[in-house]
Amino acid sequence: MIVVNVLWKKFGFHLLIISLCFSAALNVSAKPDLKPLGENIADQGSQYYQFKVQNFQSADRLRNYKVWLAIPKHHNKNQSLPALYLLDGNSVMSRLDEQLLKNLSEHDRPALIAIGYQSNLPFESASRSVDYTPPDESGKITPDPRNPERMAGGSHPFRRVIFEQIMPWVNTQVKLDMQRTALWGHSYGGLFVLDTVLNAHQNEQRFSHYFAASPSLTWADSRMLKAIENAQIDWKKGQKLLVMEGDLIQSKGERMSPNADSLMIENNRQAVRDLANKGVDARLMLYPHLSHGQVFQASLMDVLNNRLF
Repeated sequence: MIVVNVLWKKFGFHLLIISLCFSAALNVSAKPDLKPLGENIADQGSQYYQFKVQNFQSADRLRNYKVWLAIPKHHNKNQSLPALYLLDGNSVMSRLDEQLLKNLSEHDRPALIAIGYQSNLPFESASRSVDYTPPDESGKITPDPRNPERMAGGSHPFRRVIFEQIMPWVNTQVKLDMQRTALWGHSYGGLFVLDTVLNAHQNEQRFSHYFAASPSLTWADSRMLKAIENAQIDWKKGQKLLVMEGDLIQSKGERMSPNADSLMIENNRQAVRDLANKGVDARLMLYPHLSHGQVFQASLMDVLNNRLF
């Protein structure tokens, strides 16, 4: 169980500490489980939320997306709902259950938009490597420096898919509150969230809250940290960024995700500090004793259960 005490306005500095109580049975390995997924709550049906599913395609026709839209069943259709856009949608959907949806339906009743791939895997590694990572100076999709067998650097065209295809479809299905529309992503997805912050130009400010969970800041020779340092950011009053990170680094010999960062806390502090100096309302949330991989679940449940947007 996660116990959270977050009062955004109460903190003047950019560090929030989260107290965690968790089972000793937690797996400390950060390597993701890539076993095929079975049915999720959308397939099983919910008493509290209705699910709609739509497929989309990348501009180069090489990646096929599956988007789950969850709308609370008992809400005033004339009332705008808060909304949370979630990357790695396949894995996110596997973690939603009826009790969680019941709790959400009894409080803010947010709409959930899980953006995944037409796959039965929790993580579509090659596709997310392209979609979630920022480009180099060429602006082109090139081999991933960390995994050369994959491609990377396609965050801009993927964002256009979200803005020009997914969001218009969602807006035909449900009325959303643009003052409470959030984006969450983990690891490479955390890079995408930060890249979206850096590219939040006047015509692209589609989110009020950004949640970057354990972003892979050392990826590609710290490309994101350098981009943050050099960025000019158009930040609107009321927008908020929360960077969420664990403090557990595995010992040598343990299985460890290549996306884990031995300097992750200091790198996150630097990113938050640089962003704050550019006018971004940015905070850092630390999870004691959680690894890079475990921050996926912890941050996701925090955002959902503790109404951080």
